[in-house]
Amino acid sequence: MKHYRSLVLFAATALLACRAGGTPQSAAPEKPAVTPAASPAPAASPAAPAPAAKVADPRTEALVAWLGEYFPWGPGELKVEPLDAVRVPGWRLYRATKTFEGDQRANDQAFLLADDAGKTVLAGDIFVEEERLRAPKPVRGPEDVGALRELLARFLRGRFDVVFEPSRDLPSFKGLTIKHETGYGSYDIGAYVTSGDGAVLLVGRAWERAKSIAAQRRALIRVDGAPTSGPADATVTIVEYSDMQCPFCKKRAADLDALLAKMSKELKVRRVSKSFPIADHAWAFRASSAGVCFADFKKGLHAYWKSAVFARQETLSVPELDTFALDFAVANGMSEEAFRACYLQGGAVTKVLDDLAEGFAVRVRSTPTYFVDGVPLSWFSDPLMEDYLRKTYLKGAASPAAAK
Repeated sequence: MKHYRSLVLFAATALLACRAGGTPQSAAPEKPAVTPAASPAPAASPAAPAPAAKVADPRTEALVAWLGEYFPWGPGELKVEPLDAVRVPGWRLYRATKTFEGDQRANDQAFLLADDAGKTVLAGDIFVEEERLRAPKPVRGPEDVGALRELLARFLRGRFDVVFEPSRDLPSFKGLTIKHETGYGSYDIGAYVTSGDGAVLLVGRAWERAKSIAAQRRALIRVDGAPTSGPADATVTIVEYSDMQCPFCKKRAADLDALLAKMSKELKVRRVSKSFPIADHAWAFRASSAGVCFADFKKGLHAYWKSAVFARQETLSVPELDTFALDFAVANGMSEEAFRACYLQGGAVTKVLDDLAEGFAVRVRSTPTYFVDGVPLSWFSDPLMEDYLRKTYLKGAASPAAAK
């Protein structure tokens, strides 16, 4: 029998409201959360208090200083702990945790492999196969995928395939793409496995130490072609990864509508909508596909569709969603033929799958997830979004709600 030691099963996302379907899950209870093509305009640096951190040596201290934007914004304590029991030539393994001062549901955790050159960090979730630590077996290619598949089956729900990506190989690591099946097609998840022994598997991505994490996220988020609203000269971009079947997405969408209306004279905000349908939600992917069709047909129709779905969220089923989408299309000037040629067809499905892959790459693990100019926010506390916008873009003015 093989023995696997899971260093983390997305404990990083602690409590999830609508958990990312088929993506790795935590064993913890549920929480709201929030994971980038053309870059939104760079923003001011987040105005969160500098995190306190316990450091073991200069290498760890430098990693802490760079890591602040990886975790959601907000005051709290960031700790980075070396885990030297697992060794990878040329790299050092760390566990990073952020404990928030306010709502403990936002507490977060991730694992990092930092190269000795100080250029690259692999960040995500790590699995260690203890048998291979004791008896190393080099990973050369697809012939070794069997053991990897067994390891990943403990991590992912549903069907998946593993593809080796030589273009993404790094010293001591083979680059992988996990193609995870949704029932409508597969989307890509990045991963790395240690090439020398096959014992360490990281599900996540590589980040450049020379660039801020927020800037790298902005570069990864595709804005062109996505449903957007707000003024053309907006100075702030909020990207929302959402699932139309998720109750907390419905609540926060309404909250964001109200907040942006309230702040419209103070701050110009562009809002970008991304699909992140949860696998456990029966009609969520179908609603996202219909949303793509409506967004391509007429500007503003996606937002109208999303609001209409939220209004009927509690009563919809798969057949009812299909009928509702067709009726909505015809009522808004889209012919039945045009809608059927788009709904759940190649282009619309591909766009939803691309959003899933993109979201996973920037660390979306649940819905709703928000990134404000590349900075993640775990919007548990009602005043949090307004606080962030005011402190970062409006010279530190606190929200009235936070002052109470």
